[in-house]
Amino acid sequence: MANYNPNRVKINRSYTLEEVAALYGVHKNTVATWVKKGLPCMTARRPFLILGVELKGFIQRQRLSKKQRCKPNELYCVRCKSPVIPLDGFVEYQPMSATKGRLVGFCCHCDGEVGRFAALSQLPSYAQLFDLSVPAELERIRDSGKSV
Repeated sequence: MANYNPNRVKINRSYTLEEVAALYGVHKNTVATWVKKGLPCMTARRPFLILGVELKGFIQRQRLSKKQRCKPNELYCVRCKSPVIPLDGFVEYQPMSATKGRLVGFCCHCDGEVGRFAALSQLPSYAQLFDLSVPAELERIRDSGKSV
């Protein structure tokens, strides 16, 4: 199951299989498969109806079942789709703003990029876990003294 947004569902509404399929851009057979997997459906009369609150809960449960938490010494590998310890424990911090950034390294299994978001205030604790490389501050153009 892909990562469908549960907030697209109106909880006070009933949906047919075709309406749910149109809502998420999937085939109606996909929705029928969800019903077989446990999505509650009112089948006493036709058309079969799915309550919005039940659909939203089903989508949320499916999303939570696929979530994987990284331990403090792990980063997430998109290729392997799992948390892994970075290759040789080497991680680089890439700032995204003044207070947060990303920890980036390489996967020990597939050599793909692994990453994790981290606050600047958490860097001392990550420095104890990893061989952490923090880039020097970038020089701004107006601070360089050269006119452009």
